[in-house]
Amino acid sequence: MVPTRQSCVEFAGVLRRHGVQVSTDQVVAFHEALHLLGELTAGDVFAAGRCLLTMDVADHRPYALAFTEYFLGTPDLDALPPAPSPPAAVATSEAEQPGQPPLDLAVTEQRLDLLAAARVVASEREVLRTKAFSAMTAQDRRQLVRLMRDRQPRLERRLTRRRASAAHGRYLDPRRTMRKALATEGEPIRLGRRRRRFQQRPVVLVVDVSGSMAPYAHAILLFGHALMQTGSNISVFTAGTRLHEVTGHLRRRSVDGALDRVGKAVADWDGGTRLATSFGSLLDRDRPTSVARGASVIICSDGLDRDDPRELADVMSRLARRAHRVVWLNPLKADPRYEPLARGMAAALPHVDHFHSGHNLASLEEIAGLISDQPRRRASTRSQHA
Repeated sequence: MVPTRQSCVEFAGVLRRHGVQVSTDQVVAFHEALHLLGELTAGDVFAAGRCLLTMDVADHRPYALAFTEYFLGTPDLDALPPAPSPPAAVATSEAEQPGQPPLDLAVTEQRLDLLAAARVVASEREVLRTKAFSAMTAQDRRQLVRLMRDRQPRLERRLTRRRASAAHGRYLDPRRTMRKALATEGEPIRLGRRRRRFQQRPVVLVVDVSGSMAPYAHAILLFGHALMQTGSNISVFTAGTRLHEVTGHLRRRSVDGALDRVGKAVADWDGGTRLATSFGSLLDRDRPTSVARGASVIICSDGLDRDDPRELADVMSRLARRAHRVVWLNPLKADPRYEPLARGMAAALPHVDHFHSGHNLASLEEIAGLISDQPRRRASTRSQHA
């Protein structure tokens, strides 16, 4: 009996309904530890889950109830699978010590093995978080997809000017007030209220797909695909010799299918870079409102640009005025000796709010924190480069 990934996730949902707080990392460790150990009995799975998914003795009973409900289809605790029998030597040792509580060393040893396996998994995940995208193997990239999927941020919301009906609100709703008054002979005893609505802040991701960015563009597009699964107000573009919108391609649930379609749609992959031209196209797109207005704009590029730096400085100034924040990811920044001396990077940097490397998953997690529902408004780098 080896539960699938989907069944582990569903079981975690049942645990939460029973009041057991389970994190995503615990669920991933549970699933990966079971597969490391191979074929297990129901009793093995029960012991492994209780070891990895509960943090307190008080959680043991609700855990047992959730286990029988999900895996055995009954709320009866008598249906719990028996624990593995201790070895004969252990039983003899226990018999020689009357008055001591019985200790199931077989289960204890199994728990220690599972914890050790979980620690190995956690260690491998930590290594992958800090490994540069350019050094990753194909297997690393497959694991990277799973980690990005598990770390989807709750994107930041903003207060809009639009109003919606609410039980309590700052603004009076005349229409609702009049409708309520019909039930009280025209007397407006109960007032209808409205309040301003929250809306997800737009996120715009622009990925440089020139030859110098090839080792990183694939991983950043994976990041874009993960963001697409968290909300609808997200736009993704590639920037080479011209701008391409790939938002529709990345909406596919299949990561491989999405990236395959992006690769076929972008004709200037591994070509040159014209950032000023691409960013100008982004600002001048034919839409009712600019895609960048009020958005968190994330640009991933090494700043090696063929356009005139003065043009790039001008278009970046326009972009900074229109966007809520501008984040620039440059993988070269991961080198402590790096200085932004390239003409394009030097021209753009005075108009950037946050300057990060974006060269590994840990750096992208920092960016996810910037655009999450805990806004950190403009800890700007602009004043440093003005």
